[in-house]
Amino acid sequence: MVKNNKIFSFGILVALLMVMVLSVQVSAKTDYEKMYSQNVKKWTRAQEVKNVFSVSALFWNPELVQAWVAKYGNENLLSMEEQNAYHRDFIQRERFNRYLVFEVTIKKIKGPALYPINFAKNTYLIDDQGKKYYPLEFPRGFEDKIFDQVTGKIYFSRYGKDDQPIIGPETKKITLHFSRLSIDPSYVAEVIELTWENPYIPPDYTQASWQPELEEEILRLEERVLQLEAEKKELIENQKLIESEIETVKKKIEELKSTANQ
Repeated sequence: MVKNNKIFSFGILVALLMVMVLSVQVSAKTDYEKMYSQNVKKWTRAQEVKNVFSVSALFWNPELVQAWVAKYGNENLLSMEEQNAYHRDFIQRERFNRYLVFEVTIKKIKGPALYPINFAKNTYLIDDQGKKYYPLEFPRGFEDKIFDQVTGKIYFSRYGKDDQPIIGPETKKITLHFSRLSIDPSYVAEVIELTWENPYIPPDYTQASWQPELEEEILRLEERVLQLEAEKKELIENQKLIESEIETVKKKIEELKSTANQ
């Protein structure tokens, strides 16, 4: 009887340990999901116009990307090496290394369909210096009639004309501007402005998960060097043409002078 009680107690202990392990695993999974959800909430901005239509935008910055990768890796039981590889592939596939990416949803709540006017010209990003940056790419659905809602990623260059990052350590805020989303006379003048305060996320390259961003920055700079070298070559060719033309003109001047003195 005592032996049976010991076996029974041991069985209960094993069962309790299994429950504890499962609880820890579920808890860990929930933590990753919670971390991702918190980041989505942190980097999402939304605005509604008179209960007629609304616009929301999720800014896919490095912090959000990391949260997604951690969640995905945990759910799919990826090793650290596999997670780093997925992180690199995810950045390249979604082109976060090349662009500032905003996942935007334009939703009609009631009334007639929305019909954005000149979406490419009436949608832009503004930094805290008042500089405007227009989208380089966006889904065609943003230029069609919107009967319910449309969601897609809008891509802006990460760099301005001066080759400096649009978002840097000194950036206080960025604002995503939308206007003329409706052709209804009552709402055509309504403007949506979604603002992110302190949008810069300082990278920590000591973490393996940041390495893909570092590698992409090196690649970008190498491509920039190639571009500048091509421009330099073109300038040299133009300089040679100009110098040749100068010599031709000088010779012509000498010929005319010689003719005039005869």
